[in-house]
Amino acid sequence: MKRLLSAAAILTILFSFASNAPAADDEKPVFDAIAASQADDDKYEWTNLFDGKSLDGWIDIKDAGDFVVKVKDDVLVLGMGPTTTSIRFDEEGTGIKIPRENYEIEYVSRRTSGTDFFSALTFPIKDKYVTFVNGGWGGFVVGISSIDDMDASENSTSSFMNFKTGQWYRFRVQVTNRTLRVWINDEKTIDYVVEGHSLKTRFEVSRCEPLGFASWVSEGELKTIRFRTLGDEEIEEIDKRAEENSKFNFN
Repeated sequence: MKRLLSAAAILTILFSFASNAPAADDEKPVFDAIAASQADDDKYEWTNLFDGKSLDGWIDIKDAGDFVVKVKDDVLVLGMGPTTTSIRFDEEGTGIKIPRENYEIEYVSRRTSGTDFFSALTFPIKDKYVTFVNGGWGGFVVGISSIDDMDASENSTSSFMNFKTGQWYRFRVQVTNRTLRVWINDEKTIDYVVEGHSLKTRFEVSRCEPLGFASWVSEGELKTIRFRTLGDEEIEEIDKRAEENSKFNFN
């Protein structure tokens, strides 16, 4: 994920955050990502992928060395490595099959050190895989890698966000056979019609397929990892929007 932005681009981003930052008295309360996630416990039927106690169901890829990935204080820790620190869900060992379409994945995560992506999610779309990058290219870039051979920093899913160290964020990824949508906290940041586009992962995270997480020279923590099947009405609404988007060529 390390195609670096130019120095001018980085300075522009930093200036934008500084100039648009609200005064202290006007700051909104910090979004409680953990409470928001727990509020959905009874709303949907979830399949939990992390028991909060162990790495059961997860394979440590060990690209950062031994003992870097661990569970501590009820969170899954992706410790800081020289490049990527990666894990992959063990479908075969658990007997849990990750859906390839019409599903939602939710996870709650935070960066505890470093300045780059801290829990980038690799996930399937039908028979392909992509990665949702949270805070890449120096800590600010959000987007999907890769679409039509363009990284998250280059394609139309790209945006900027300042992830605060130590703050929990709630990430929700919805997938149908046509559309990909992503929320950060309660804000939809990606709504993309994947139909007709080339999809693939970058080599740095390809070992996370079919489902996994990675950090880059950063330490990240995950507190909730779960998925659910989308309801018929949800799928209909998502695909209807995909049809509208395709007519106007929003992608």
